[in-house]
Amino acid sequence: MTTTTRHDIPGEIEHAVRAVPGVAALYRTGSLASRIVDAGARLLGVRGDDEPLVRVEETGDSVRVDAAIGVRASGGAGEVVRDVHDVVRAILEGWGLADPAIRLTVVHVEAEPQGAE
Repeated sequence: MTTTTRHDIPGEIEHAVRAVPGVAALYRTGSLASRIVDAGARLLGVRGDDEPLVRVEETGDSVRVDAAIGVRASGGAGEVVRDVHDVVRAILEGWGLADPAIRLTVVHVEAEPQGAE
């Protein structure tokens, strides 16, 4: 049995977000410059491809979570974002991190295939 640490929070959040109905994909967060630096670090082997896509920053008593998601058109972006927000908040509260700043960005809406209803 392994002991979980607060370093496991991004992976736990990522796993839970992917399981929310209506979430089609999860994308890397950050500015273009930070994503370029991140890609370079992965190419150099400094950072693995299996690093969580969710960004969690703890500063003192506060925590900030950033996630970029793709949603299915049939799920309704607003409802999916609310569901993801609730899941992230519940995980953070489970870790004793109250009153988090959660920023969710919908970067893609996946259209339903033709003929799908």
